[in-house]
Parts: sequence; C-alpha cells; structure tokens
Amino acid sequence: MKKILFVLAACVLSSAALAQPVPRHGPGYDRPHAAPHHRKHKVWVPAHREHGRRVPGHYVWR
Repeated sequence: MKKILFVLAACVLSSAALAQPVPRHGPGYDRPHAAPHHRKHKVWVPAHREHGRRVPGHYVWR
C-alpha cells in the first residue's frame, strides 16, 4: 500500500513539474513581443530632424 501511494505521489509531483512554463534565457525574453533579432540588417531611415537639425536619409543597422 505504501508503495502505491509513493508511486502516485511521484507521478503527481512529476506532472506538476512538467506543467510549469519553461524559463527562457537572455535579455528581452521576459517580454515576448520584444525578443531580440538574430541578425541585424540595414534599414532605410528617411530624412528627419535631430535636435533641430535636418538629417538626410540614410541606412542604419537595426
């Protein structure tokens, strides 16, 4: 009888451990919408103003 209870308790504990979400490692993973990109690529930035000065359009790595 004790063996059956022990086995049942072990099954309950293992199923409870498997039901937990898997922790993700690294910065940015606490917010799923902000997961880091694996590769940077060049993006066209149109002309704009920075600190009151006009900046022409250019490419940046993002």
